[in-house]
Amino acid sequence: MGRMPTHVNKRGYVSPARQARADATRARILDAAATLFLQNGYARTSTAAIGRAAGVSEASVFAAWRTKGELLVAVAADRVGRHPDFPLREDPGWRQPTGGAGTDGAIARFARVARRAHERSWQLLAIVGSAARDDPAVAAAYDDAAQRRHADCAWFVKEVIGLRGAKAARAADAVWALTAVENYRRLVIDRGWSARAYERWLTGLLTGQLT
Repeated sequence: MGRMPTHVNKRGYVSPARQARADATRARILDAAATLFLQNGYARTSTAAIGRAAGVSEASVFAAWRTKGELLVAVAADRVGRHPDFPLREDPGWRQPTGGAGTDGAIARFARVARRAHERSWQLLAIVGSAARDDPAVAAAYDDAAQRRHADCAWFVKEVIGLRGAKAARAADAVWALTAVENYRRLVIDRGWSARAYERWLTGLLTGQLT
């Protein structure tokens, strides 16, 4: 998603101190960009303003990301990826036996993970979706994220719930559609549902599709 500046000597050695400074700079830029994108929107946020807020030059911003669009995508990925729920497939808790109460528990947990993800990322994802209409690179990243989310849904359906064949394929599509952030935004943000009510709604629909 972005290039992080590194300093390498002739032997290919990356100084730990330089790497630590580069990591810290990158983190400050991500935090500053997230704040400004949320406050001002994508179009009204300049890379110069992001640099000032992060305490670095605009050149430092472009040393880490080639474009403002790449930086926006990195911000969204960072905000989702920081949470302990992700990546889903690395959590051994999903490998518990399913069937009956086990399946119901897995579905409820999946709905809870979706709710938590949407609570912390829906605003940034809305900004990414809006920027994607005018920026082909952002659009490509947005589409790629949708495909990766579908892959996670297919993994859940097959490896956790245990469905196979055509039934699994249809179920994966349904889970992917039901857990889309747009549904959270419409129900919780636009219609005033509580996040818990959304989670219960999602759990019920997923249960109907997967059991």
